[in-house]
Amino acid sequence: MFEKELEINVVEAAERRILETFNRNQFVSMSFSGGKDSICMADMVIKTMQKYGIQFSRLMVIFFDEEAIYPDVEQIVLNWRSRFMSLGAKFYWFCMPIKHFNCCNKLANDETFICWEPGKESVWVRQMPKFAIRNHKDFRMGMNYQTFGEKIFQSIPQMVGLRMAESVQRRTAIASMKKSKFVYPLYDWKDNDVWLYIKLYGLQIPETYIYLYKVGVPLNRLRISQFFSIDTIKSLPKVLEFYPNLYERILKREPNADLVMLYWDTEMFRSSQQNRQFGNEKDYKKLLREEMLKAAEHPKDYPGHEVAKKLYARLTDRHSQATYKKVYQILIAGDPKKRTYRVVVGDLIRDLQQ
Repeated sequence: MFEKELEINVVEAAERRILETFNRNQFVSMSFSGGKDSICMADMVIKTMQKYGIQFSRLMVIFFDEEAIYPDVEQIVLNWRSRFMSLGAKFYWFCMPIKHFNCCNKLANDETFICWEPGKESVWVRQMPKFAIRNHKDFRMGMNYQTFGEKIFQSIPQMVGLRMAESVQRRTAIASMKKSKFVYPLYDWKDNDVWLYIKLYGLQIPETYIYLYKVGVPLNRLRISQFFSIDTIKSLPKVLEFYPNLYERILKREPNADLVMLYWDTEMFRSSQQNRQFGNEKDYKKLLREEMLKAAEHPKDYPGHEVAKKLYARLTDRHSQATYKKVYQILIAGDPKKRTYRVVVGDLIRDLQQ
């Protein structure tokens, strides 16, 4: 990856990227999650727009409510929603039946979680906000939010709080992008930059971060996402004591969660160690080829078909079994947050260089 040292700090660099985005586009959208990176980006966007007199009517903020989130995360988003709307920006709070990965259902061979799923209102983790957007003409049941977002904001760039420092895979993926609809104002910020910015400007963050840190999660591992992702479920049991009655609501929504929270990294749920031990026995080049043929005939049965199809077109015999395996996993289980996709993009390049 080509790097160039600039004679400005990361805050000034982020301001330049935000300003340039508005200079090049009449309307700009911004993804907001209520997490620490998203909060820093939101504060930077507001300050930049105010500094340069950019009308807030040109900004659209998007929040995809995943239902299974901590109450303090919801409160943070509510606060920012009020702030953005008071300035004149549009704030889209989507509560749609969007498909996510669900590590709790591995035993049932159905590793999906559809938030706000119709017919399950009685067991939803939270009540849906009355003002939320519940349906859209371009949405289809079980669609992931990346696909939906691309449909409704096709010609509008989207600012995302993605940072290279969070993982080598993200760094490789961003470096390999030649053209993208996304803008990453904070892409070169490190963890210390994020926490220092929050401290210097007195920004409020979800208390969940503090609880996670108290129970031993390192600063560079603090993540907030829907409860049934593998990143969250590992630490969920440690912080449930801080949220009365949340445990019962989680079990009503996903009965297997109790088992997974206890045994998420054991052979019962095929831990990462077990995958490495036994996964190499399969010929993923052959498996992927066979499943892609089936997916072509029945695309609706394969959550990650569209993404896998694009990646499959770039695969050659020189690419490793490990890369084929990741594309296969995207095809079968989907990849709603595009984390595996970012890894594969880097692997496609790296395999050819070896």
